[in-house]
Amino acid sequence: MATIDIIIPTLKRPEHLRRCLESLCQQELRATRIRVGVRADDELTPPVIAEYATRLPVMAVEARGIGVVGSMSSCLAECRSNFIALLDDDVEIPPHWLATMLQHVRSSDDVVAAGGRDLLMDYPEMRRTERLVHDVGNVHWFGRVTGGHHRGGGRARRVQVLRGSNCLFRGSFLRRRGFESGLRGRGAQVNWELALGLQAMAAGKQMIFDPTVTIIHNVAPRHDGDTVHRGIFNHEGTSDIAYNETFVALKHASGLVRYTLPLWQMLVGSHVCPGLLRAVDFITKPQSQPAARFAATWAGRAAAFKTCLANSSEPQSLSTTALPAAP
Repeated sequence: MATIDIIIPTLKRPEHLRRCLESLCQQELRATRIRVGVRADDELTPPVIAEYATRLPVMAVEARGIGVVGSMSSCLAECRSNFIALLDDDVEIPPHWLATMLQHVRSSDDVVAAGGRDLLMDYPEMRRTERLVHDVGNVHWFGRVTGGHHRGGGRARRVQVLRGSNCLFRGSFLRRRGFESGLRGRGAQVNWELALGLQAMAAGKQMIFDPTVTIIHNVAPRHDGDTVHRGIFNHEGTSDIAYNETFVALKHASGLVRYTLPLWQMLVGSHVCPGLLRAVDFITKPQSQPAARFAATWAGRAAAFKTCLANSSEPQSLSTTALPAAP
């Protein structure tokens, strides 16, 4: 019989957590244990956990370490189940989510994780106008990583990267790999999902993305000061994103993409962290603060190269929070 732990990192968002837990009450397949990462200064979350203690096997875990990675790692240290699900505190999952993700992961020995499509509820206009695409969650040989899981269409398929808001992992894989602890950021620590995806690729494993299973992502307010993913430029947040994606590529990528990933980042990048070829933005998009974005991006990338070069000259050490296998 499959045992399933669910990890939910949170910070002072009681109403969103309440909706998330309510959706877990409706699951066709019940979790063995739900572990909510709670910070010592978070007085709003414990009452919500207590409210659901009679309906769900939910418990609070003291969140140590920095940001979401620290919170998830604290919960992971206590997980002993065969499978481990990761949920954002601001998502609502449909009743069949857990059962469907488990079915996907168990479909083949080389599949280590599965996740669904999240509808971003704070962007209603985007949901009406954006075209659904097939190229989602892929790490291409030439170095491009395609995210945008909220825009994914079509049938369930194999990918290399999942969205961290809703995913289910084999417990053995997640405990062995852990969460990358070398990432920058006070809150979301962007690109921890890419670190796991690249490690799965290196091990010859894959993940399944099922866009037919749709979750509601309410995209709650954040308390870490990072406004980048709310469409507002933030120097520290942009620099942290650039650092993390370059650091993860240099540390965890294997084969050809070990070279093409950082090359793509430097030449092309993204609208958030632009590469050299986006210098045209200085002329075509002056309102997007291209000079500030370039400065923040390249500061982050340079710091990542410096860190990886320093680490390569030292004895090999683990900077992921890997844990011993469950008994």
